[in-house]
Amino acid sequence: MAKKIITNLKHFQYFYPYTVALVGAKSGHKINFMSCAWHSALSFNPPLFGVLLSKKRLTHSIISEAREFSVNFLSYDQAKISAIMGRKSGREVDKIKLSGLHLLEPKNIQSPLIAEAYVAFECRLEEIHPFGDHDLFVGQILAVHVDSEGFNQEGVLEVQRIRPLCYLGSDCYVTIDPESFKRVLPD
Repeated sequence: MAKKIITNLKHFQYFYPYTVALVGAKSGHKINFMSCAWHSALSFNPPLFGVLLSKKRLTHSIISEAREFSVNFLSYDQAKISAIMGRKSGREVDKIKLSGLHLLEPKNIQSPLIAEAYVAFECRLEEIHPFGDHDLFVGQILAVHVDSEGFNQEGVLEVQRIRPLCYLGSDCYVTIDPESFKRVLPD
């Protein structure tokens, strides 16, 4: 198979699909959420989760002030909400009102969660690391809010019931095919 070699990256999305997370925070009266596809679990013990945010984003400054954030995962049928949260600026519009989202009170932090999320994390900010034009916000997970029917006893997403929202880049979304689910163990 012939491969094209790219050395000048115009688009940096060759690693997608990736689940979409809505990252939010509250500082004073300011609340904002943004779509984020650059995120990852970082540690089991303590439970650490990282999100990479552009320094230009309003959510970046709110998390920096609040020293906490929430991470919320939506299902595929909520792609329009992700588009609003990713393409509209909280400096110009009330994205929560525009998207019709409902906020959920947290247990351990002040920043709200999204009631429509099938799973959401409450995170206390532990560290910020700069990487190029983004900063890595590392949060310790203090609580996980889980749809009671969304995961099996091992914590695996019930893909027959919840189809996660995944981002492909360039405003394109996809989800998984539940028929493709299989458990694979090495020989």
